[in-house]
Amino acid sequence: MFFGKRFSGHEGGIFSGLDILVLSIIENYDGISGYDLARSINKKFNKLWHASPGTIYPLLNRLAKGGFIEMEVLLKSNRNIKLYRITESGQKKLREVLKSNLEPSIDTLGEYLRTIVQTWIPNEDRIHSMMSCFPYNREHSHRSIDTEDYSIRNIERVKRILGELNFSKSRIIKRMDHIDKRTSHLEVLLSDLQNKREKNTKTIEIVDDDDYNDFKNS
Repeated sequence: MFFGKRFSGHEGGIFSGLDILVLSIIENYDGISGYDLARSINKKFNKLWHASPGTIYPLLNRLAKGGFIEMEVLLKSNRNIKLYRITESGQKKLREVLKSNLEPSIDTLGEYLRTIVQTWIPNEDRIHSMMSCFPYNREHSHRSIDTEDYSIRNIERVKRILGELNFSKSRIIKRMDHIDKRTSHLEVLLSDLQNKREKNTKTIEIVDDDDYNDFKNS
């Protein structure tokens, strides 16, 4: 799953997908509590994944020990509440990891979503249609394929890209057929309207002033 996938930056150090997500949320919500952090994650992913205290708090402690976040203890209603803020080191690390691993992260998340969708919707064309809105779905337009990599992952990637291209091609063909039919219909309609106009309109002759005076005095 995306959350468990490991990512590294050019300066070393390993981050999980969940580390990246948590750091991103803390950066966007400066001074967020662990409870609100977990609630934010669970709201985003609903029933797909549940952030438990046993997962979140050890992760926060690890990020704090690494100097990526800092904690502030706030006394509220006779309770100590820890608020978390991202440090300059954490911001730098987050940018570094995202820059080095953003495309693979999106690709992995896309594969995960595709697996879920495939369970619900077994029809391949409908899967392609639903997944076409995700940015990773257009990766074949921007990323090259390793022609020497015969791993199962790369083979499956080529199959998926080929399937997406064939699906896009079929949609374009259907669209072109529709356009051809519509064009033919409008061409016939235009010709018919022009013929009707020629048959049902009369030409009014415009005369000059001298001709009009001659007509009036005759």
